[in-house]
Amino acid sequence: MARGLLMLCGALIGTSVAAGPRPVRPEPPATKPTSSFYKVFGGKNYDATADICRTKAGGYLITGRTNSFGNSADDMNVSIVKLDGSANVVWEQNLGGKETDEGVSITETRDGGALVAATSDSYGGGPDMKDIWIIKLDKDGKKQWDKVLGGNESIDEARAVLQLEDGHFILLGNSTKMATGKSDAVLLKLSEKGELVWKRNYGVELGNEEGNQLLTTKDGGFIIAGNKEVPPNKVWNFWVVAADKDGFKTWEQTYGGKQNDRANSIAATADGYVLCGYTYSFAESSHDIWVVKIDAKGQKQWDKVLGGPSTDEAQDVLVTKDGQILVVGYTDIYVPNNDGENTSTDGNDALAVMFDNSGKELWKKHFGGKGAQRVYSAVEDATGNLVLAGFADTETTDHLVVKMTSRGQMNGQ
Repeated sequence: MARGLLMLCGALIGTSVAAGPRPVRPEPPATKPTSSFYKVFGGKNYDATADICRTKAGGYLITGRTNSFGNSADDMNVSIVKLDGSANVVWEQNLGGKETDEGVSITETRDGGALVAATSDSYGGGPDMKDIWIIKLDKDGKKQWDKVLGGNESIDEARAVLQLEDGHFILLGNSTKMATGKSDAVLLKLSEKGELVWKRNYGVELGNEEGNQLLTTKDGGFIIAGNKEVPPNKVWNFWVVAADKDGFKTWEQTYGGKQNDRANSIAATADGYVLCGYTYSFAESSHDIWVVKIDAKGQKQWDKVLGGPSTDEAQDVLVTKDGQILVVGYTDIYVPNNDGENTSTDGNDALAVMFDNSGKELWKKHFGGKGAQRVYSAVEDATGNLVLAGFADTETTDHLVVKMTSRGQMNGQ
């Protein structure tokens, strides 16, 4: 086993990529944060947010992807933007090569900078051979270092990144072997300079597993949420893995039915965890939002299905300071014809739903208009307001950042 681990570690130690940072914008005058806002911003083409985090100073960091600043519409780069408390742009960076690169997770670092976990076609194995790309920026948005993690025999994709109390980073990703198509969830501990400390694989010899979200536990361990193929029909189920501080698995559980059910996110409650994603097994027709509450050992306590005849999906879940559960994602606008087919041209609306810890729905809010609006990530500010991030289709696709009250109110509603 030791020899196998050494071989894996050797394959994953990355090389630095020289990607020149773009100039940052001047910092805007300080503004007093408002209780609600609806901000849409971006460049000339496509800009979308995948993740948002709060900064210690009360602003936000977002990451996603953009082709507004490259050489062509096919040149998709990592988008990294720092916002103040009112979602005004402080600085932005757009980094990448000639292929597709996209940011998927961002965290503020102890020095006030940012670490971004991205997936890259441009670097590492080359086109159509995705690798994990991590990028460290200083507090002003200037790149300090970057690393590519992956191998030439697998497709490696980032999913989540956090900084631990000791300064190390913990990174969740997925690795799919080109020869077999077998996918595993992988957890990597990295130094503050991005060097590999250890790597753990979570998967079985037969079937596929994938991780999507990562939490730390009070005892220094980790909780991973994702999806696992289960027998006999190899459909996807929600999947939770608990690991100790060294990344060794302590327990796992799956949740689902006879069709595909996939988890996108997990959050910690006072007495366990709550997952969200979508379900076909328990849906009305197309897939619906599925929220599952479990205890600290993975036993299901309750679940809720939300949706109608069209498509609904939860992308992120947040437990607020007062213990309520916010689920965000999107819902299709459904206008049926005589055959029940959806004729709406409005696309998706962004969706936010609040539950209490027992699963009682407290309120539901959806917002949008012409074109699609989706929310992929949410945080709570220091005063209990909710900040959601994703994208909005207007004349182009742009970053969307929305702030609402803890009751889902916006703009005096």
